[in-house]
Amino acid sequence: LTDLIPVAVSKDSPLWLTQIEGSTIEEAGVIKMDFLGLKTLSIMKTALELIEQNHGIAIDIDGIPLDDEKTYQLYQQGETNGTFQFESPGMQKYLRELKPDKFDDLIAMNALYRPGPMGYIPDYIDRKQGRKQVEYDLEGMEDILKDTYGITVYQEQVMLLSQRLAGFSKGDADVLRKAMGKKQKAVLDKMKVQFIEGAGAKGHPADKLEKIWSDWEAFAQYAFNKSHSTCYAFVAYQTAYLKAHYPSEYMAGVLNHAGSIEKITFFMEECKRMGIKVLGPDINESKNGFAVNKNGEIRFGMSGLKGVGEAAIEALVAERGKNGPYRDIFDLVKRVNQRTVNKKSLESLVYSGAFDCFPDLHRAQYFYTPDGDNSTGLEKIIRFGNLYQSSLTQTTNSLFGDLAMPEISTPRLPSCDPWPLTE
Repeated sequence: LTDLIPVAVSKDSPLWLTQIEGSTIEEAGVIKMDFLGLKTLSIMKTALELIEQNHGIAIDIDGIPLDDEKTYQLYQQGETNGTFQFESPGMQKYLRELKPDKFDDLIAMNALYRPGPMGYIPDYIDRKQGRKQVEYDLEGMEDILKDTYGITVYQEQVMLLSQRLAGFSKGDADVLRKAMGKKQKAVLDKMKVQFIEGAGAKGHPADKLEKIWSDWEAFAQYAFNKSHSTCYAFVAYQTAYLKAHYPSEYMAGVLNHAGSIEKITFFMEECKRMGIKVLGPDINESKNGFAVNKNGEIRFGMSGLKGVGEAAIEALVAERGKNGPYRDIFDLVKRVNQRTVNKKSLESLVYSGAFDCFPDLHRAQYFYTPDGDNSTGLEKIIRFGNLYQSSLTQTTNSLFGDLAMPEISTPRLPSCDPWPLTE
């Protein structure tokens, strides 16, 4: 690189940077690549991990069949919320009309659902459903446009047709593709002459050639390359496959990566529509993120709770994994390290309903201070836990280790009225 271009480092990172603008860098004889992250890949990874945990099945997501009936049913019904690339309401409406039943349909829809070529979609649907006849301007065009019912959808089709109809070389065809994509008027005008002359020499009628060229020009600025659309459609298909076959695990993956509370609410509604229950946090079932319990319901993750730190969650989940579920709140407070799981964390867990699975107490009792008393229910519980743990350390460190541990009685929490629903 240093022989070809000037390089430098910047204050942001120790990586080399070039001192040439990105737009002109290729003229210096180097290749430029763009790398983008994609949240969808993280969603799939999470879903696949959950499927393996719950069902013991390791799915090779790149090897799934491309003719899966259940997946196409999901597309035909437009139930694509939470899948990749096909989730807008407009796209769902077209999917219900198109009723895609092969992978090529998904590739084409992905390329057509953009501001310019959107106008072609009704025509594409009519031709697929047999309401309109598929016609080709010249007979040599059929095998190239057959997959898309005679409509030019991809840049690759323009490249192949220019080679076949007008004898363009592969290099010329690529120049044409670039000029179309970047709307280079001057280059296009020059190539039009070349196209009309080349195709005329092959005996094609001039009026048809004019029509083909003007179609291309109208469509050119939006033409999509098929290779790109295929990769997108494939990732989209993978997400739809998981949603169709493992709805709970897939939606848990989506919820884990939703980010904003509005998004989480939206996807929780989608779960409700699908008949999947999304339950609140539970100290014996919740993991760090959203996960699926043995009944196929989605459990809210503890990391979604305000005021419960990462360290506290890790400690609670690890202890539960090691020594089994917590029997009640007193069992929990005896077993966890209170430096990690502090009062603030416990309060937040009570508020969220994570302890509702312990039927002996309701939420109000944790915060109730009776007359003539100065501590809440939760403070009594915490004190009990501290006493229990310190006497445990004393006993183990004592000379007479086999002495019985002093009996520390479990506090009784005074009863009070439960909180009303609004509270």
